[in-house]
Amino acid sequence: MDISYGWDTGLLRKLNEDSIFFTSFEIKTHLSTASAGLFAVADGMGGHNAGEVASNLAVKTFFAECLAGLLERSPSAPLTIMSDAFDRANSSVIEAAGDRDLQGMGTTLTAALVIDHDMYVAHIGDSRCYIINTRETLQVTRDHSVVQQLVDAGKITQEEARSHPRRNEITRVLGYSGDSTPDLIQLKLYAGDNILLCSDGLCGVLPGEKITEAVLNSPGPSQACAELTADANLAGGPDNISVIIARPVNLPSWQALTNAKTSIRTAS
Repeated sequence: MDISYGWDTGLLRKLNEDSIFFTSFEIKTHLSTASAGLFAVADGMGGHNAGEVASNLAVKTFFAECLAGLLERSPSAPLTIMSDAFDRANSSVIEAAGDRDLQGMGTTLTAALVIDHDMYVAHIGDSRCYIINTRETLQVTRDHSVVQQLVDAGKITQEEARSHPRRNEITRVLGYSGDSTPDLIQLKLYAGDNILLCSDGLCGVLPGEKITEAVLNSPGPSQACAELTADANLAGGPDNISVIIARPVNLPSWQALTNAKTSIRTAS
Protein backbone atom coordinates (compact mmCIF):
# COMPACT_ATOMS: atom_id res chain seq x y z
CA MET A 1 0.00 0.00 0.00
CA ASP A 2 1.44 3.36 -1.06
CA ILE A 3 0.71 6.00 1.62
CA SER A 4 1.78 9.61 2.04
CA TYR A 5 0.65 12.76 3.84
CA GLY A 6 0.71 16.54 3.95
CA TRP A 7 0.64 18.42 7.27
CA ASP A 8 0.96 22.21 7.24
CA THR A 9 0.09 25.07 9.57
CA GLY A 10 -1.29 27.19 6.72
CA LEU A 11 -0.68 30.90 6.32
CA LEU A 12 -2.92 32.45 8.97
CA ARG A 13 -2.53 30.17 12.01
CA LYS A 14 0.42 30.18 14.42
CA LEU A 15 -0.13 26.62 15.64
CA ASN A 16 -1.11 23.40 13.85
CA GLU A 17 -3.98 21.91 15.85
CA ASP A 18 -4.52 19.03 13.40
CA SER A 19 -3.20 15.56 14.18
CA ILE A 20 -2.74 12.68 11.74
CA PHE A 21 -1.60 9.09 12.02
CA PHE A 22 -1.33 6.16 9.65
CA THR A 23 0.17 2.70 9.51
CA SER A 24 0.05 -0.42 7.35
CA PHE A 25 0.32 -3.96 8.67
CA GLU A 26 -0.84 -7.53 8.17
CA ILE A 27 -3.70 -9.10 10.06
CA LYS A 28 -4.60 -12.76 10.48
CA THR A 29 -8.16 -13.74 9.67
CA HIS A 30 -9.82 -17.12 10.11
CA LEU A 31 -8.94 -17.92 6.48
CA SER A 32 -5.58 -16.27 5.78
CA THR A 33 -3.37 -13.25 6.32
CA ALA A 34 -4.70 -9.97 4.88
CA SER A 35 -2.96 -6.67 4.22
CA ALA A 36 -4.38 -3.79 6.25
CA GLY A 37 -4.02 -0.07 6.82
CA LEU A 38 -5.31 2.32 9.46
CA PHE A 39 -5.51 6.10 8.91
CA ALA A 40 -6.91 9.05 10.87
CA VAL A 41 -7.21 12.83 10.70
CA ALA A 42 -8.33 14.99 13.63
CA ASP A 43 -8.91 18.75 13.70
CA GLY A 44 -8.76 20.14 17.23
CA MET A 45 -10.48 23.18 18.65
CA GLY A 46 -10.18 25.13 21.88
CA GLY A 47 -8.31 28.02 23.44
CA HIS A 48 -4.52 28.29 23.63
CA ASN A 49 -3.04 24.88 22.73
CA ALA A 50 -6.15 22.93 23.77
CA GLY A 51 -7.10 22.04 20.19
CA GLU A 52 -3.69 20.49 19.61
CA VAL A 53 -4.00 18.50 22.84
CA ALA A 54 -7.50 17.27 21.97
CA SER A 55 -6.68 16.12 18.44
CA ASN A 56 -3.42 14.46 19.47
CA LEU A 57 -5.01 12.66 22.40
CA ALA A 58 -7.97 11.50 20.32
CA VAL A 59 -5.79 10.11 17.53
CA LYS A 60 -3.38 8.34 19.90
CA THR A 61 -6.18 6.84 21.98
CA PHE A 62 -8.12 5.73 18.92
CA PHE A 63 -5.13 3.99 17.38
CA ALA A 64 -4.12 2.23 20.59
CA GLU A 65 -7.64 1.01 21.24
CA CYS A 66 -8.34 0.04 17.63
CA LEU A 67 -5.11 -1.91 17.15
CA ALA A 68 -5.56 -3.63 20.51
CA GLY A 69 -9.11 -4.58 19.51
CA LEU A 70 -7.97 -6.03 16.19
CA LEU A 71 -5.32 -8.11 17.98
CA GLU A 72 -7.45 -9.25 20.90
CA ARG A 73 -10.84 -9.65 19.28
CA SER A 74 -12.17 -11.01 16.02
CA PRO A 75 -11.28 -8.79 13.03
CA SER A 76 -14.66 -9.81 11.61
CA ALA A 77 -16.25 -6.98 13.64
CA PRO A 78 -14.11 -3.95 12.64
CA LEU A 79 -16.87 -1.34 12.88
CA THR A 80 -17.64 -2.39 16.46
CA ILE A 81 -13.93 -2.17 17.30
CA MET A 82 -13.70 1.31 15.73
CA SER A 83 -16.85 2.51 17.50
CA ASP A 84 -15.48 1.34 20.86
CA ALA A 85 -12.18 3.08 20.10
CA PHE A 86 -14.08 6.32 19.37
CA ASP A 87 -15.86 6.01 22.71
CA ARG A 88 -12.55 5.64 24.51
CA ALA A 89 -11.05 8.58 22.60
CA ASN A 90 -14.04 10.72 23.54
CA SER A 91 -13.68 9.77 27.21
CA SER A 92 -9.97 10.56 27.13
CA VAL A 93 -10.55 14.05 25.77
CA ILE A 94 -13.33 14.75 28.28
CA GLU A 95 -11.15 13.53 31.16
CA ALA A 96 -8.22 15.69 30.05
CA ALA A 97 -10.53 18.71 29.76
CA GLY A 98 -10.85 18.61 33.53
CA ASP A 99 -7.67 20.67 33.51
CA ARG A 100 -8.72 24.34 33.72
CA ASP A 101 -6.45 25.31 30.82
CA LEU A 102 -8.05 22.67 28.59
CA GLN A 103 -11.73 23.18 29.40
CA GLY A 104 -14.02 23.26 26.38
CA MET A 105 -11.60 21.55 24.01
CA GLY A 106 -12.84 19.15 21.35
CA THR A 107 -11.85 17.58 18.06
CA THR A 108 -13.13 16.05 14.89
CA LEU A 109 -11.96 12.53 14.08
CA THR A 110 -12.21 10.71 10.76
CA ALA A 111 -10.65 7.26 10.56
CA ALA A 112 -10.46 4.56 7.90
CA LEU A 113 -9.49 0.93 8.32
CA VAL A 114 -8.67 -1.12 5.23
CA ILE A 115 -8.62 -4.91 5.48
CA ASP A 116 -7.94 -6.63 2.18
CA HIS A 117 -10.67 -5.34 -0.23
CA ASP A 118 -12.89 -3.73 2.42
CA MET A 119 -12.79 -0.25 3.95
CA TYR A 120 -14.41 0.66 7.24
CA VAL A 121 -14.88 4.31 8.21
CA ALA A 122 -15.75 5.94 11.54
CA HIS A 123 -16.37 9.67 11.48
CA ILE A 124 -17.39 12.63 13.59
CA GLY A 125 -17.08 16.33 12.73
CA ASP A 126 -16.18 17.99 9.44
CA SER A 127 -12.92 16.32 8.45
CA ARG A 128 -13.57 14.06 5.46
CA CYS A 129 -12.88 10.76 3.76
CA TYR A 130 -13.07 10.38 -0.03
CA ILE A 131 -12.62 7.57 -2.53
CA ILE A 132 -11.25 8.96 -5.79
CA ASN A 133 -10.90 7.04 -9.05
CA THR A 134 -11.36 7.67 -12.77
CA ARG A 135 -15.08 6.80 -12.53
CA GLU A 136 -16.07 9.17 -9.74
CA THR A 137 -15.10 11.08 -6.62
CA LEU A 138 -17.12 9.74 -3.71
CA GLN A 139 -17.36 11.76 -0.48
CA VAL A 140 -17.72 8.88 1.94
CA THR A 141 -18.41 11.00 5.01
CA ARG A 142 -21.01 13.66 5.68
CA ASP A 143 -20.03 16.80 7.58
CA HIS A 144 -21.53 17.30 11.02
CA SER A 145 -21.80 21.07 10.66
CA VAL A 146 -24.25 23.93 10.49
CA VAL A 147 -23.42 24.69 6.85
CA GLN A 148 -24.03 21.05 5.88
CA GLN A 149 -27.46 21.31 7.45
CA LEU A 150 -28.07 24.45 5.39
CA VAL A 151 -26.90 22.66 2.23
CA ASP A 152 -29.18 19.69 2.99
CA ALA A 153 -32.10 22.10 3.47
CA GLY A 154 -31.39 23.70 0.09
CA LYS A 155 -30.70 27.11 1.62
CA ILE A 156 -27.10 27.39 0.36
CA THR A 157 -24.98 25.57 -2.22
CA GLN A 158 -21.88 23.49 -1.53
CA GLU A 159 -19.82 26.26 -3.11
CA GLU A 160 -21.38 28.88 -0.82
CA ALA A 161 -20.68 26.66 2.19
CA ARG A 162 -16.92 27.14 1.81
CA SER A 163 -17.18 30.89 2.55
CA HIS A 164 -20.29 30.94 4.76
CA PRO A 165 -19.81 32.87 8.05
CA ARG A 166 -20.99 29.82 10.04
CA ARG A 167 -18.69 27.35 8.27
CA ASN A 168 -16.69 26.70 11.46
CA GLU A 169 -19.69 25.67 13.57
CA ILE A 170 -19.51 21.92 14.17
CA THR A 171 -22.57 20.07 15.44
CA ARG A 172 -20.89 16.87 16.60
CA VAL A 173 -17.36 16.43 17.99
CA LEU A 174 -15.33 14.36 20.42
CA GLY A 175 -14.78 15.93 23.82
CA TYR A 176 -18.07 17.67 24.50
CA SER A 177 -20.85 16.23 26.61
CA GLY A 178 -23.29 16.28 23.67
CA ASP A 179 -23.70 13.74 20.87
CA SER A 180 -20.38 12.02 20.17
CA THR A 181 -21.72 9.04 18.22
CA PRO A 182 -19.64 8.39 15.09
CA ASP A 183 -21.07 7.60 11.68
CA LEU A 184 -20.00 4.07 10.69
CA ILE A 185 -19.62 3.11 7.02
CA GLN A 186 -18.42 0.01 5.15
CA LEU A 187 -17.44 -0.06 1.46
CA LYS A 188 -15.75 -2.33 -1.07
CA LEU A 189 -12.53 -1.16 -2.74
CA TYR A 190 -11.65 -1.72 -6.40
CA ALA A 191 -8.59 -1.34 -8.59
CA GLY A 192 -7.73 2.32 -9.13
CA ASP A 193 -9.28 3.55 -5.88
CA ASN A 194 -7.43 6.26 -3.96
CA ILE A 195 -8.36 6.83 -0.32
CA LEU A 196 -8.07 10.45 0.85
CA LEU A 197 -8.61 11.74 4.38
CA CYS A 198 -8.30 15.45 5.11
CA SER A 199 -9.18 18.25 7.49
CA ASP A 200 -11.36 21.16 6.40
CA GLY A 201 -8.23 23.23 5.87
CA LEU A 202 -8.05 21.36 2.56
CA CYS A 203 -11.60 20.43 1.54
CA GLY A 204 -13.02 23.69 2.91
CA VAL A 205 -10.70 25.68 0.67
CA LEU A 206 -10.29 23.68 -2.55
CA PRO A 207 -13.20 22.64 -4.79
CA GLY A 208 -13.78 18.93 -5.23
CA GLU A 209 -12.67 18.92 -8.87
CA LYS A 210 -9.30 20.41 -7.87
CA ILE A 211 -8.75 17.65 -5.31
CA THR A 212 -9.72 14.98 -7.84
CA GLU A 213 -7.43 16.42 -10.50
CA ALA A 214 -4.41 16.47 -8.19
CA VAL A 215 -4.94 12.87 -7.05
CA LEU A 216 -5.53 11.37 -10.50
CA ASN A 217 -2.83 13.33 -12.33
CA SER A 218 -0.04 12.77 -9.79
CA PRO A 219 2.31 9.78 -10.16
CA GLY A 220 1.86 8.86 -6.52
CA PRO A 221 0.38 9.90 -3.15
CA SER A 222 3.51 11.84 -2.15
CA GLN A 223 3.27 14.19 -5.12
CA ALA A 224 -0.51 14.54 -4.75
CA CYS A 225 -0.24 15.45 -1.06
CA ALA A 226 2.46 18.03 -1.79
CA GLU A 227 0.42 19.59 -4.61
CA LEU A 228 -2.78 19.76 -2.58
CA THR A 229 -1.03 21.31 0.41
CA ALA A 230 0.58 23.93 -1.84
CA ASP A 231 -2.72 24.64 -3.59
CA ALA A 232 -4.52 25.18 -0.25
CA ASN A 233 -1.86 27.71 0.73
CA LEU A 234 -2.08 29.40 -2.65
CA ALA A 235 -5.81 29.76 -2.00
CA GLY A 236 -5.02 31.70 1.16
CA GLY A 237 -4.13 28.95 3.64
CA PRO A 238 -6.74 30.15 6.17
CA ASP A 239 -6.58 26.99 8.31
CA ASN A 240 -4.31 24.10 9.19
CA ILE A 241 -3.97 21.63 6.30
CA SER A 242 -3.87 17.87 6.77
CA VAL A 243 -4.21 15.20 4.10
CA ILE A 244 -3.47 11.48 3.89
CA ILE A 245 -3.64 9.60 0.58
CA ALA A 246 -3.39 5.82 0.29
CA ARG A 247 -3.37 3.67 -2.85
CA PRO A 248 -4.10 0.03 -1.97
CA VAL A 249 -2.75 -2.63 -4.33
CA ASN A 250 -4.06 -5.97 -5.60
CA LEU A 251 -7.69 -4.86 -5.56
CA PRO A 252 -10.36 -6.57 -7.67
CA SER A 253 -11.23 -5.02 -11.02
CA TRP A 254 -14.45 -3.01 -11.18
CA GLN A 255 -14.89 -4.03 -14.82
CA ALA A 256 -14.43 -7.70 -14.02
CA LEU A 257 -17.10 -7.47 -11.33
CA THR A 258 -19.51 -5.73 -13.71
CA ASN A 259 -18.95 -8.41 -16.35
CA ALA A 260 -19.45 -11.17 -13.82
CA LYS A 261 -22.78 -9.72 -12.67
CA THR A 262 -23.92 -9.30 -16.26
CA SER A 263 -23.05 -12.90 -17.04
CA ILE A 264 -24.95 -14.17 -14.03
CA ARG A 265 -28.04 -12.20 -14.99
CA THR A 266 -27.84 -13.45 -18.57
CA ALA A 267 -27.45 -17.06 -17.47
CA SER A 268 -30.50 -16.88 -15.24
